[in-house]
Amino acid sequence: MDYKYRVMFKVLAMLMVTLIGIPAYFYYGGSIGMAIVFTLYGLVTNALGQIAYHRWLAHSQFKPNTIGRYAMIFSTIACGNGNHIHNVYAHLNHHKHYDTEKDTHNPKDLGFFKMWLGLYKTPTEYFSLRNVLKHRDVVFASNHYWKLYFVISVFHFIISPWLVVWQAFNFTHMWIGLNWLNYDGHRDGKPSKITGFINLWMIGEGNHDVHHRKSSQLDMTENGNIDWGGRYIIPKLLAE
Repeated sequence: MDYKYRVMFKVLAMLMVTLIGIPAYFYYGGSIGMAIVFTLYGLVTNALGQIAYHRWLAHSQFKPNTIGRYAMIFSTIACGNGNHIHNVYAHLNHHKHYDTEKDTHNPKDLGFFKMWLGLYKTPTEYFSLRNVLKHRDVVFASNHYWKLYFVISVFHFIISPWLVVWQAFNFTHMWIGLNWLNYDGHRDGKPSKITGFINLWMIGEGNHDVHHRKSSQLDMTENGNIDWGGRYIIPKLLAE
């Protein structure tokens, strides 16, 4: 099966588990308190996973400390967003060819629905992945991604079977947010700024125009639109 169709299956499967599992959680007496804990866990792993894929591995915006490094690697697997090498490769292609026919997720060609399903275009040229391949632990995690995802899912199940359901929910809303960032971040046919809730939800990556101009710059704060990740989270918690 082609990779993009496997992604589509994953997105739809996670959505189905969410739509059935979350109502079932409350029907069988699940507490609001644990729902909040599970959701916060998902928000943290989603955020760390996104920082790892994007700011660390794709653009080398910072060098992580030891705790940050392994927290990010764990989170990339726990959030279920997919293979590290594939994601970095597709993102570098997007930066080189944004808003053109060769863009892996050009909203003008795909529209939000196809983007949400993961039906991105396949990159057709070579990009250097030395920023990823020099990290042996990341390469190992990438090569064994879905085996490790299964192991972590078993770990989640041991903690609570409902945590597996909530992780499907956490993936679902993260995937919507990530694709909205890519979609709305190019709504004008060029890199655009995103303000408000989406910028907060995506930990400050709403300055999409700044990022495309200065992809190696960590703090992308501009005109009052705060880059929460680059200004606070990464320097204080994850970077050396």
